[in-house]
Amino acid sequence: MAHFLAAAALGLAALIAYYIVNSIYVLFFHPLAGYPGPKLWLVTRIPNARALRSGQLMHRIRQFHQQYGPVVRWAPNELSFISPEAWRDIYGHHGPGKDFARNPLWYPRAANGAHNILSADNITHARIRKLVAQGFSEKALREQERFIQCYVSLLVTKLQAAAAARRPVNIGDYLQFATVDIAGDLIFGEPFDCVAKEEAHQWVKVTFGFFRRLLGGASLLMVAPYLRPLLPYLVPKRVQEQARQRFAFSCAKAAKRLALGEAPDRNDLITYICRYNNSPPEGKGSMTMSRAEIEATVDILISAGSETTATALTGTVQYLLRNPHTLAKLEAEVRGSLRSADEAMSITHTAALPYLSAVLHEGLRMCPPAPSIRPRLVPGGGAIISGGFVPAGTSVGIPPWTAFRSPANFGQPDNFIPERWLPATPEGGGMAIHPHEVQVFQPFSYGPRDCLGRRLGWAELRVLLATLVWHFDWENLSPEARWEEQVAFVMWEKHPLLLGLKKVHK
Repeated sequence: MAHFLAAAALGLAALIAYYIVNSIYVLFFHPLAGYPGPKLWLVTRIPNARALRSGQLMHRIRQFHQQYGPVVRWAPNELSFISPEAWRDIYGHHGPGKDFARNPLWYPRAANGAHNILSADNITHARIRKLVAQGFSEKALREQERFIQCYVSLLVTKLQAAAAARRPVNIGDYLQFATVDIAGDLIFGEPFDCVAKEEAHQWVKVTFGFFRRLLGGASLLMVAPYLRPLLPYLVPKRVQEQARQRFAFSCAKAAKRLALGEAPDRNDLITYICRYNNSPPEGKGSMTMSRAEIEATVDILISAGSETTATALTGTVQYLLRNPHTLAKLEAEVRGSLRSADEAMSITHTAALPYLSAVLHEGLRMCPPAPSIRPRLVPGGGAIISGGFVPAGTSVGIPPWTAFRSPANFGQPDNFIPERWLPATPEGGGMAIHPHEVQVFQPFSYGPRDCLGRRLGWAELRVLLATLVWHFDWENLSPEARWEEQVAFVMWEKHPLLLGLKKVHK
């Protein structure tokens, strides 16, 4: 017994000694020792893991930037930047072998083992992106407008019924229904029938609930990285089975759509992929996508293409409700410029409304759909970021929510002011946003991996918001809701936003 206690004491002493020595190294001799940050977060990952698990990580990162400035070392080998030039330095194109790779810790492969457009290395990503991008072109968007208008029209019908029955609606849910159905039709060739049934499809429920449970396991890995092989056992079997069924559902949907081939009458995302796969240009035979890559990529595009738009709109609606004078100005523009419901659902007509665009720009600034850091790894040889050298292998990134709300980047950053996005006029109609603010505002990310669906996203944002304003007066039944008090698990966990709707009679 005495030998056992002596061995245990020796082991404990060795562990304490290692912790002390490692802490001294991390704080004073590590290559990143010159960057400021919370010391407790550097010597132990426990507070980091707790913040991740509770959905508070992005709030803590914002607090750190307020305390330490534009660059924060928030973990032993991780830096967060909020300066405008950091977008170019981290996410920009630097040439072959010099682009920053995505940190694989946060971008796993799909369930079938294939890379999707998010997890792929830079070379594979370029190939997949070239194929997928054709389905998001300006030409494709014109051909796809009828799909958008179909589900927006159905959404209006459902909301008008709620208005007639004086039934409050959680507008965030209904916006999610519409964007999921649009994405489903453009990718799988058929909707999820969320708007028709006025409820979220099981695929949607599992997808957005999975991130929170997955981060629970990931938070443990932050404290004990050597437990990575045990991650499959850290996520409950029920959750794993739901995720498996969700991916199998996506694969089945993709198979059904792929069986139709090019389907030129649709001109959806799969149309262009099939067209290129079936008849690649001369010398471009290797620039195709495998069946597994198609399944993995369309699965991720459904959630990425629907959740982001619905989130931005929900946040924008909340801030409009909290700023009645701004909502009144938007109503005056929309109802004074658009002559019919058809024009309210038109991509061309809504794109011509300057205040509508300004409101949406401000909504994206205040409520970026992907609020947290998108980590990249500094390539071999290191790199200069925001004027400072960062060694190779460091995980770096920009937290958009923090960058967009920093007083170093925007005046009155916590106030909802769409006028900042309008040209200044003698009458005081705008504020003439500074080039510095334009440079830092990158809600669709930046560089060779920026958001492919930017055109589609803007079209949906304008059409959905204009349609809601054109058809209804809004009553805020959730005055206690505060967007900035929400938590995030990869995506925002949105509080209910209840509206009372009154049909506007033209």
